[in-house]
Amino acid sequence: METEWLRTFIVAAQTENFREAAEKRFITQSTVTKHIQHLERALHTALFDRQGKQVLLNRSGAYFYQQAQTMLTTLDEGLQNMESFVQGYTAKLTIGVAPQIANSTLPAIMKEFQRRQPTIQVVIELLKSNEIGEAVYTGAVDIGLSKLTSTRELQAVTLAQEPLHLIAPIAKKERDALTLLQQETLLTHEYAPYWQEVQQVLQQFSSYQTMHINQTEVIKNFVKHGLGIAFLPKSVVEADYQQHLLQRYAVKEFAHIQSNTYMLTKYISADFEAFLEVCEAVYV
Repeated sequence: METEWLRTFIVAAQTENFREAAEKRFITQSTVTKHIQHLERALHTALFDRQGKQVLLNRSGAYFYQQAQTMLTTLDEGLQNMESFVQGYTAKLTIGVAPQIANSTLPAIMKEFQRRQPTIQVVIELLKSNEIGEAVYTGAVDIGLSKLTSTRELQAVTLAQEPLHLIAPIAKKERDALTLLQQETLLTHEYAPYWQEVQQVLQQFSSYQTMHINQTEVIKNFVKHGLGIAFLPKSVVEADYQQHLLQRYAVKEFAHIQSNTYMLTKYISADFEAFLEVCEAVYV
């Protein structure tokens, strides 16, 4: 039984259309038919019911579809592991990372971790902070870097407790923070864990306008283009501030509000300890 037969069968089972399967597999329709026929002869059973030009997955086909997926998943994982071994990797670490962290501190973390642990292959999965705890708990990722903790029973280490900075377009750097808050549109990230505290403080101000944008990089880009102001953690805006792309303010009324970063895992291991050590060094 050849693996290409299995790959063709899986696509054909999903589409129940040999022409569409051929297009998705970049092969001819006659090749799809041959692959299915070879597979049916090897299994001694029909996998599809033919009704004119229409094909429908039958009971045997539906059962074998699950088996074929399992076989290919195992094969592909084995091939990937072998490729990693040939490249010199001795271990693999899958990390679920929130976009805000991926776009700020993660490059520095990865650079240092690869320097210290060159034989560990790292796979990065971008996930929302509210998804990371579940991904760690189910084993979809080994480690999570998140702006939120989890209700699951996980090991959680606080990597950073950062102040929030008010950011504004560089063209408006001559204005003071309180004037900006009263005159400019405040771009908000409703899912940010610190937003409720920010809202409570904002009630002190007579008037302010908000625009909801639930993606940190988009918020920064809007601010750079003069479309508003925003509260973001120090690590997220530091590089842009140093490059004079944004103006930042530490506003005393908001000084008590912090943005936390957490490292989550289900099991303590040597790889986890090594990664934690690097994260703590970067966040110092």
